[in-house]
Amino acid sequence: MEHRFYFIAGDALSNGITGMAIAQLTTSIVDHTWHMATAMLTGMGVGMGFSMILMPVFVGLFGAMEVMLPVMLTAMMAGMVFAMMDTMLELSIFEVLLGGALVGILVLLLTYVADALLRRKSL
Repeated sequence: MEHRFYFIAGDALSNGITGMAIAQLTTSIVDHTWHMATAMLTGMGVGMGFSMILMPVFVGLFGAMEVMLPVMLTAMMAGMVFAMMDTMLELSIFEVLLGGALVGILVLLLTYVADALLRRKSL
């Protein structure tokens, strides 16, 4: 993973935007009548599909390998989490956007931790 500020800020920005967009998209598709498992699978599929549309913008700015894994994981997690939450709770737009950004940042942090652990073992 890249350690220069431009790329770290770009990773945070791309994951935050992806998390917000996917969370909003899945909550607009899923409603309270859906079964939670169906909503989760739908959210995962929507997240994966829509992240493929967002990814070329981020890849061109911040590099392919550093962006693809965290953005795809963010999209899947935000899609699944917010699709399931939408079957149980009535969320405001602020909660959805803030939660989506937080999911994106959390996934990015976990990705950096996993990369650091893997690099330490390989040395």
